[in-house]
Parts: sequence; C-alpha cells; structure tokens
Amino acid sequence: MQSLTSTCSCRAFTAAHVLTLSLYRSKLNPSTTKVVYDGFKIVLEGMANMTDGAPWPWKAIPQTILQFAKLVERSLDLPAKIHDLIREISQLIATLFNVRKEESSAHQSELTSFVEVFFADMQRIIIRLRVVEKTHPAKAFLLTDRANAILQDESARMQEALVRLQTRFMAYTAYTVESILKCVTRIQSTVDTARTEVQPTISNTARLPGRSNVFNGRDESVNAIVKLICASLCACIAIMGSGGIGKTSLSLAVIYDERVVGVVGDSRYFVSVEGASDVGAAAKLLAGQLGLPESSDPLSAAISHLETIPRGLLIVDDLETLLFSNTAAAQRETERMLQRLAGIPTLTLIITSRGAVPPNGIRWSYAPSAGLETISLPAARETFEQIAGRPDLASERNALDTLLTNVDCMPLAVTLLAQLAQLKNPPSQLLQRWHRTKTGFIRSDGDDRESSVDVSIQISLDLLEGTRNGMEGQQLLSICAHLPDGLRPSVFEQLYTHFNDIHGARDLLFKFALVSIGPENELKMLSPVRHFVSKHHPMAMNHAAALRKIYFEIAASGPKRMDENFSRLAQNVAPEYGNLTSFLLHLIDIEEPSQELFDAIEAVSEYAYWTVPSTTLREAFCQRLDAHPVWLAPCLKDVARTHLRQAEYALAVANLHAARKLYTTLGDKFQEAVCGWLLGRCRRMQDDFDSAERELLAAKDTFIELGDEGDAAQCAQELGTICILREDYAQAVVHFTSARDVFKRCGDRLGAAQCTQSLGLIPLLLGNFAEADAELQSALAEFEALAVLSGMANCRLILANLRSHQNDYDSAEKHLATARELYMRTGERNGLAYCHLTIGQVRHAQGRLQDAMENFSIAEEIHTAIGNQRLATDCREWIAKLRDS
Repeated sequence: MQSLTSTCSCRAFTAAHVLTLSLYRSKLNPSTTKVVYDGFKIVLEGMANMTDGAPWPWKAIPQTILQFAKLVERSLDLPAKIHDLIREISQLIATLFNVRKEESSAHQSELTSFVEVFFADMQRIIIRLRVVEKTHPAKAFLLTDRANAILQDESARMQEALVRLQTRFMAYTAYTVESILKCVTRIQSTVDTARTEVQPTISNTARLPGRSNVFNGRDESVNAIVKLICASLCACIAIMGSGGIGKTSLSLAVIYDERVVGVVGDSRYFVSVEGASDVGAAAKLLAGQLGLPESSDPLSAAISHLETIPRGLLIVDDLETLLFSNTAAAQRETERMLQRLAGIPTLTLIITSRGAVPPNGIRWSYAPSAGLETISLPAARETFEQIAGRPDLASERNALDTLLTNVDCMPLAVTLLAQLAQLKNPPSQLLQRWHRTKTGFIRSDGDDRESSVDVSIQISLDLLEGTRNGMEGQQLLSICAHLPDGLRPSVFEQLYTHFNDIHGARDLLFKFALVSIGPENELKMLSPVRHFVSKHHPMAMNHAAALRKIYFEIAASGPKRMDENFSRLAQNVAPEYGNLTSFLLHLIDIEEPSQELFDAIEAVSEYAYWTVPSTTLREAFCQRLDAHPVWLAPCLKDVARTHLRQAEYALAVANLHAARKLYTTLGDKFQEAVCGWLLGRCRRMQDDFDSAERELLAAKDTFIELGDEGDAAQCAQELGTICILREDYAQAVVHFTSARDVFKRCGDRLGAAQCTQSLGLIPLLLGNFAEADAELQSALAEFEALAVLSGMANCRLILANLRSHQNDYDSAEKHLATARELYMRTGERNGLAYCHLTIGQVRHAQGRLQDAMENFSIAEEIHTAIGNQRLATDCREWIAKLRDS
C-alpha cells in the first residue's frame, strides 16, 4: 500500500508540475490554453483522488495546484504578473519533483517540512486572490492594482523559496525547465489531436450547468416562455429583474423543460458572461461553450456555427456587466452582438440580466415590463421547507410566514434562510436574527452573489454607481429605503428642488430594477434591498431635512381626536402611515428628543390608536426620554391606552403606574386622574370590580374638583359597565343616562354613542328586544358616521346576540362576520375573543356542534392569553358541555 501511495503521489506530482508549466506556456501559445486547462484539470482531479491516502503534505500538491489553476482560469487574458508567479511555481515544482525522485531517505523529512511550508504559502495566495475576486464587482480581479500587489508580493516569496531549495538540494536539479517545456509541447500536440478526433461525439448538453430540483412559484412564467419557444423558430426572450429574484433559475427551468427538449433536442446552449469585461471576452466564452476552436473573430465563428443548426436555443446569462457598461460605445457593442444573435432565423435567444428594461434594437417576444417579480408566500414556504428538509416546521408556521413576508419572498433570501434552517436554526430564531441584523446574516459559506444577499445587492449598487447620473440615483434610493410603503408621487414632487434631475434618477433606479412602480405610481423597493441600503447608504443631510419637513407636515394634518372630522383627516395620514412610522423610528434613533418630534409621534400614534393600534413609535421614543419626564409621562400613559385596547392588561397597568408616578412628581393632578380612570378600566377588564370602582370614584371626584364634567362622565360610564357586570341594571341605567347627557352637552358624539350602545345592551339582557334593537341601531349609525371601527364591531357583536335571541341566525351570522373582520383589522384581541365565543353560541343553537367547538376553543385560547380568566372558564365550560353531549 505504501508503494502504491508513493507511485500515485509521484504521478500527481508530475501532473501538477506539467500543468503549471502549461499555464506558463499558455502565454506563449494562447491557441492551446483552453485545451491544456481542460486536459490537465481532468488529470489533476484524478490524481487528487489517487493521492488521498498519501501523507501530508504530498497529498495536498494536486489539490492545491488545481485550486490555483481554476482561480487563474477565470481570467481570459493572463497578466504578466500571473505568468511570473506561475513560472516561479513551475520551477519550484520542477525542483521538488526531481528532489522527490532522487533524494535519499535521510533528507526526506527535511524536504517534507519544506514542502509543507511551501503549500501553506500556496493556500495563502489562493485565499488572498479569492478575497479580491469576490469583492470586485466586475470580476476583473486579476487586473486590479490590489491583485497585482498580492501577486508581486507572493512572487517574491516563491523566488526566495526556489533559491533556498536549489541551494540546499543542488545535486538533484538535473531536470531543467527547458526539457520539461519540450515535454509539455509534445503533450499539447497530443491533446490537440485527440480533441479534433473526439469533438463530434461530445453532446452539446454536456456543457449545460446543473439545476436545482427545488423550483416553485414560476409555472406561469415557464409555461409562457416554453409556449413561445415551441411556437416559433426564433423567439427573443428577456428575463429581467432585480438581483436574487431567480432569473437564472427560470432560464434553467426552461432549457431543461421536456417540451423544449422535444422541440430543440441537443442544440441547447447556456453561456454565463458574468466575468466578461467586454464583448470580445463574451464572444470567446460563447465560442468555447459551442466547442469551437479559438479564432480572431469568435463572435462571427459562433454565429456561423449557430446558423448551421436547424433549431437551436441559446441562453446568455448575467448580461448586466456588459449592458450597464459605463461607456456608451461598449453598450452599443453589446446591443449589436445581441442583435446579430437575435437575427439568426433558427435560434431562440434568451437573455437574463439585472434591470427592468431589455436591450434596444430587438423585438422581444417576452419581456414583462416590471421584470421578474418575487414568488408567492405559498411558493416561498414550499421552497423553504423542501430545502430545509425539517419535519418540525409545522409548529413554526406563523414564524416562518412572518419571516418570508419580511424578506418579500425574495427567492435568494428564501433559499439562504432555508440553508440556515438546515443548521438547526428554527424560523422563530431566524426571525429574531432578522429583527436584529436584517440582511447581514442571510448568507452561506461563500462570498459571491449566490451565497450572500448583501453581496448580491451591492453588485447592483456598484453597477448603478458606474453610470452618469448614478450618484443622484443612489441618493434617491437612500430616500426610498426609509419608506416601506413607497415614495408616493406627492412627496416625490416636493423633493424636486433638492435634485439636479430627480426624474432622471428615478428612471435610472427603475432601469436597474432597484425600484418598482406601485399601483399608485409610488417607487417601491424589495424589503432586503431597502434594509441594506438604509444601513449602508444613509441619506444626504439636505434630503433627510427635506423629508423630515414633509412628513412632519403630513403628521400634523391628521386627526387629533375621534370626532366627526376623523374620517376626513385620516385620509391625510392613511396612505403614508407605514412611511411615517418607519421615518419617525429612524429619527428617534438619530435625533435628540424635541417637542417637534414628540408632536409628530403623538399625532401618528393617535391615528393608529383608532385604526390599527400600535405601541411601536411611543415605546421606541420612551427609550430616549429618561431625562425628559414631561414627554415620558404622556408617552407611558398612551402606551398603556393602546395595551388596554389590545387586551394586554398587565402591561397597561405597569405603564399606568409609572406614568401616574411621573405626573405626581410633575404636580399634574388632571393627568393623575386620567391614569386612575384608565386603571379602573384595566381592573374592570381583569374582573377586579372592587379595585376598579375605587380607582374610578377617586378619578371622578378629582375631575369634578377640577371642573371637568366630560371626563367625570367617562368615569360614570365605566361605573355603569361595572353595574351591568354585577347585574345591577337599574343603577347602570342611571350612570349611562347621566353620562350620555353630559357627552351630548359637550359635543362628544363618540361618548354619547357608547352610552347609547350600553343602554341598548341592558334591555337585551332583560329580554326587551324591541327597545334594545332601537338603541343599538341608533348607536351603530353613529359609529359608522364617525368611522369608529371598534365601536362598529362592538355594536354588531351585541346585535348578533340580539338576532340570535330572536332565532334570526342568518342576520346574526352576518353581523358576526363583519364584527370579526373589524376586530382583526383593529387588532383588538378581547373583542375578537368575544366574537368567537358568540359565534360558538350561535353555531351551537343551530346544531352545528363541530363549528361551535372550534370557535369556543379559539375564544378560550385568546382569553387565556390575555389573562381574562372568567371568560376563558366560560369557554371551557361550553367545550366540556359539547364533549359530554
């Protein structure tokens, strides 16, 4: 076995030596470069396997040289410094080869030690060059100053190593470089002859790239393209879109489609021009994929070859570097190349490229105006689950869907997240990482565009930067990055004076598919792109100031309270609510607290309170207000109001106690009383009626002392609700009637409507349905006039109970369906739980027991989650009754 290992190692050593010499030789004889590469890469791969059992470092020789060869191969025109390095490596390997062959066992240990150091140096060269390669957008990494500096440095190291080795083992350098070059010449001639003889038997499809068997959500696109290919000899198809959207995957799905194979046969070709620096380099790649010998005009040779094919399909992948060249001449040259290919009467041409606008001068059979879009949530979920291969994802469905939605179901992000899930990262944990670092963690082991969302996005930004108006395009993109709902036309026009050519910048972003045009002509970005840009490319100061002024004005134009003007004023804020939230959060992070910022946050949060309750802005602002109790106290109080609305009673109580303590310190008795009134409501919802009554009576007395009868009436309203829960209906009527009179006198339509609703509930509980119906219909009409979603939902829920008592189940179901939708829109979990409880009761009365059981279970789960144990117990009793029946 030792003898066999030694023989294999020697053969591998010889192959490595000959390959490096061949690489050096390719400078002198470029016509055989590709042949030598292809032949000796195969030899090295075989030798790498053969030496797998050899001792270190001898087994590393073929693997290391193979890595270096593949790295060098990615440059079509090898610079002088690469040749210098190859020459020195070649000489060193020649010396090592002879010493390995002749050296006595006494020197083997010393030689092995030297070889180990040498190949560690080789690995360092490979790593350094790879870093440059992965970080250079055009992949012309071998031509960069940085790469040349690396090569110069490492070349000097290799020269020193060669001198040291030849000095130490002078007696054994009998083989000269000249004699080995003669050997290489003979081998090149042999490979040339073999290639000429074998070429006709090689299948064209052997050169096609592999494809993943995970491909979802593109059936409509695949079918549309395949239909065109089957129906025409020479269709022209442009698959455009943003980076990471799945353009290459779609093209591969088409080229491997059995319908395409049946029509085109083996005349299917795929060439990636990602690394091509110009059309000449791209033409060489195309000719190589067609299996043609090198020539002075590879494009003409390729076209002549394709014209002889009865029916062919050519995919030119990754065209963006050529299409978006920073010189107009280079762009025109690329377009002329594509026009010549498109003019072949029996060829279907498919191109893929970043961007939204296909090249000029070609009638495209397929080129969607918006480019390729993201996949649907079900398709993204299926892709994730197929790649992750984990059977335990069912319990993580909500977290998974949220995660996929947060990355806009971008195929590259979905794929990389699924690969992370393979490493035992559940979706809930991945979601937490997304909230902390956004796109930064969505990557695999590599550093290229297929392995990192950040790298993929940066490539597009680098292409943008290289254009004439790229700087303004970048600045406009930085603005869009803070606006998740899109840069709307009204805001866009207000930014006009802050750009030299804002319309040109917008057109450029659309051209590069960095933005899309929404249904209302807003500029929208994919979520991963938006988060990457906002983190790494901040807005210019003048643009940030302009946007601040615009959005503060929008916030100030919104409703300040729930009244007859709410619906009209809400339209000022509603279309921009997501943008306002995002931009204000940005300002909270970067600005010192101010009255202006506080007012904007309060205005947007108050709108949200009555529509889709959220504590996001106020809670974020609270973190910055330790030194500002005047702003912290109202923020805490209003956070508590929202928690109360969302049935988060424990959080509401904690925030109210903190707010009341601050108000006491500030000497604000009125706000202390407001906190007491809100605490009374919380305690009532927690079924702690005695504590609730004490808080409410104390707050009412303070309001009366301060001469505020409106807020005293709100306390009376809450006391009336407690009386209903205690079944003291007479006293409840007294509280609600007196409160309604005060609200009407003060012009508080919402408070009066709420009292009317409660006065309709009392006769319902007493069985007086006609009186109840009249009061409830009056209340519902007022809520609808005010556009108060929660009031509409509560009133319909009570009306559903009324109709159920009247055995009018169809009407009850309609009210409940509407109420459930409204509760889901407002996020009011307590109301939603009541709704499901009522649905269960109605279904039970109809004999639909399984449906009733499901709704009682949902209601019980929600009531338990929000701490409403009394109603949770009621639900469990209903469930037990159904199980026993």
